[in-house]
Amino acid sequence: MQQLRDAIAEAEVFAEVLAALHLEGRQLDVDQLASELRFDAGVVEIVEKLAGLGDNGLLIHEFASVCVATINAGSLASMCDVSMFLFARRRERGFEYFYRTENGGGGELTVSTQLLSLIELVVLVDGVLVAEAPSPSPSDDWRDVYLVDATMHITVRSPFYDELQRWYATSITEWRTAHDTE
Repeated sequence: MQQLRDAIAEAEVFAEVLAALHLEGRQLDVDQLASELRFDAGVVEIVEKLAGLGDNGLLIHEFASVCVATINAGSLASMCDVSMFLFARRRERGFEYFYRTENGGGGELTVSTQLLSLIELVVLVDGVLVAEAPSPSPSDDWRDVYLVDATMHITVRSPFYDELQRWYATSITEWRTAHDTE
């Protein structure tokens, strides 16, 4: 970012480039932007690098953010098939957590001054599952909506929290055992 600030003297142009990066991320047409704003090759190279910042090749990419967890929910019996992505972004006040869905949905989750513990991440994932449930929950437990469909498969993964996938697999097994839906 400092290289971009050094390369673009006008504050309005810098703000426009930053807004484009946030809105478009890896989909940003850098050549078109460069043509509109009359960038030289050096600025184009910096913007191209920034457009890919944090891009891990996932379905969803958020500029300058890291995907903390991926949730996939799908069923053969219903029309539920969605992927959800939890992101973290460093801000001056700490880490900003938010989520996006493959269908363009999403929301803000929390701001924390430190990285999340496993249980704090579980609380966020649970909240996303409730928020994106295919129907309203009779309780605050996402499993009461998703798992009534015996063909529903939910996986939760994280490149940073190895235990997260096991946590959710165990939670799903326990719910299905208690409700005799195995």
